[in-house]
Amino acid sequence: MALENQAVATTSRTTTMESLPTELLIDIFVHLADQSPTETLTLRGVCRRWSNIADSLPALWRRIHLNHTCDNVLYLQRIAELYLQKSEPLFIDVRVMSDDANALLPILSPLLPSVSRWRSFSVGGFRTEIVDMSDQPFSSSGVSPVELDSLVLNLIPESDLDDFDSIELDEDSPFAIDHPTFGQESSISFWVTSLPSPGQLVPLHFTNLTITESAGSAKCTASVLDVLSACPLLRSFMFEGWLHEDNRHTYDQPSSIVMLPHLEMLFIKTTSMTRSILSCLSTPRLQTLSLTYLNVEYRIPSAEKFGDEGDSDDEANDFSQSPWSDQATGMGLRSLLSRCRPPIRVLVMDYSDLRTKDFQWVFDRLNTLEEFRIVASDMSDKVIGLLKPEYTEDGQVRMRLPRLNKLELLLCQRLTGAAIVGALLPRAIFTDSTSERHRFNKLKRVFISGCDGVQSQHELLMRLTLGPRFIA
Repeated sequence: MALENQAVATTSRTTTMESLPTELLIDIFVHLADQSPTETLTLRGVCRRWSNIADSLPALWRRIHLNHTCDNVLYLQRIAELYLQKSEPLFIDVRVMSDDANALLPILSPLLPSVSRWRSFSVGGFRTEIVDMSDQPFSSSGVSPVELDSLVLNLIPESDLDDFDSIELDEDSPFAIDHPTFGQESSISFWVTSLPSPGQLVPLHFTNLTITESAGSAKCTASVLDVLSACPLLRSFMFEGWLHEDNRHTYDQPSSIVMLPHLEMLFIKTTSMTRSILSCLSTPRLQTLSLTYLNVEYRIPSAEKFGDEGDSDDEANDFSQSPWSDQATGMGLRSLLSRCRPPIRVLVMDYSDLRTKDFQWVFDRLNTLEEFRIVASDMSDKVIGLLKPEYTEDGQVRMRLPRLNKLELLLCQRLTGAAIVGALLPRAIFTDSTSERHRFNKLKRVFISGCDGVQSQHELLMRLTLGPRFIA
């Protein structure tokens, strides 16, 4: 009899809930969602009617709470995608709870393409931050919203994570409030101890990516490539590493090439991973390449892989203070240029150098280069001599870097003034007089500074030919 009474009571309660008008259920659902946003999923799973009601109410899904202390990243990504879809077209409130700084970007990655819809953003756990997203320049509530197009990943050592365990954060801590997630220039920044592993990121929409390493945080090339592979729309990539002699990584031939079909600007600075990065990229639209502070005076195990064409010793036997990094940079450039022949227009080498034979190999292939700036190079007179026009027996002219119009040589101490004059004056005379403008550019600017081998008589000869186009 007791079991019969219990069954009757249960049936009665079920019947009562099913008989509630839809309008009342909506009020109940909205109230529950306001109190506990995750309850929307519970309500949706009760029965088909409740599921249909929940799916028809975007307001139930506008508060997205993602708790990493309870659920894993992949599950939270699926939840984020569901809430984002169901809340369309309303503004959303995003909250993430996590004790792991490295998890924040993967968790948010499904939501970032729709950041213009964010009404608020808050983080709890490893740091505390609350942001009114309506103040951001990319909010669709603004007058002229812009795109959130820049992602900045700051790699820090594990020891810096201790900062958030104390009540008062050091003002220099990356977890302090003066290091906001959203910057003023349409960028979003994360401070992490490791880069996301494969499969943790959904495709990201960013067109600009910056990755910086600090002391004690250096990572291998594979982790950098994993992030790049998740950013297929990149137009600009800057990697600033950390030079360290204790480089235990070995050179790994990439198992797959990262395709960056839209990349136009590539900046690599202060790293021993130059060869392995350049050897893994395909950048058919690259126009600006900047290689900065790559010279080192010690061996680079991670750049040593013998057997590729050009990997032998430099037959020119020219002196260099940084022979190992010269070879690494040169072989990386060879790999990149061989793979996709990018139309590079600007090449900057600041405290970065090549072997003589790499300079020749590169100059033979950069037919679109217009600007070349090199600082603190050990390049010899043989290298500058490569820019001199060469005449064949039938009177035809062959000239490396035929589109070059701006040349800057700074602190190149092994160049002699005679070699510079011997190469650039014939070039200037020819390009000033030739009618083949479709093939050869005039020299518009030649800037030489801090090259001890250049004397006053050399400068005079350059001025007589180039006039105001020569600056020293």
